[in-house]
Amino acid sequence: MTERQRLLDADGTFTPAWLRGKSVAPVPVGARIDTTPARRITAGCRAVGASHILATNLADAPVSTSRFAAEADFTGIRPPSLLHTPDAQGAVLFPENGYALIAGAPAFMAAAVSEGIDTARARFVRYARALQERHPSLASVAAAHPPRHRAWSDAGDVDPSGTAAQQLALLDAFTAGTCSAPDFAHGWWKARRASQANGERLQGALGSLFDHVFMILEDYAVDPDLTEPGDLDDTGLRIAVGAAWEGFRRR
Repeated sequence: MTERQRLLDADGTFTPAWLRGKSVAPVPVGARIDTTPARRITAGCRAVGASHILATNLADAPVSTSRFAAEADFTGIRPPSLLHTPDAQGAVLFPENGYALIAGAPAFMAAAVSEGIDTARARFVRYARALQERHPSLASVAAAHPPRHRAWSDAGDVDPSGTAAQQLALLDAFTAGTCSAPDFAHGWWKARRASQANGERLQGALGSLFDHVFMILEDYAVDPDLTEPGDLDDTGLRIAVGAAWEGFRRR
């Protein structure tokens, strides 16, 4: 079995066997791979340690495959094409003008679709609507890859089993004094990465709160040896986060 057969069915879609344990996000692409999708592919390769990527022109008979260094400029590739890492942890299917499907393991997707799977899917829905007259086929692509989570704007709306709920619990514990500053910082970054990888979306007041906490943590060094002038210490972090949390709860 060739790598193409492993990744793609006869109808040109990703095989269910290969997709097991992976996720998919549609993204806008024009008539050829440009810098934006190219940066996504490079980021995904870095995340999984791939030194190069394989690009197959699906229009050729027989198909032809080229090898590109992960850091190379592979813009200009036209559809129908398949790009994938040598170990198939990540792939990009570019079937026609207008869109591509990025698919892969969690590490690949977290880097290639850093905005989060659901955010990418929600943005693609809006993109498909905007181009409905020019590219009517985009609507079916969007329908086939809907956001898995609705966007949450209030703490009471958050899925209690999700990682955003873990971040809310961290806020409660840290501001109540039952969680140390380093534990809060480590826990927040870990939960934030998981939330993005899981496709959780935040908006409104809750999204603003989480963005504010992110910016506060940017000014805090967990390791005292790495502290720079103006950085927050443990007490300063607790005060700043506490003020943000209290402001959110009082609105």
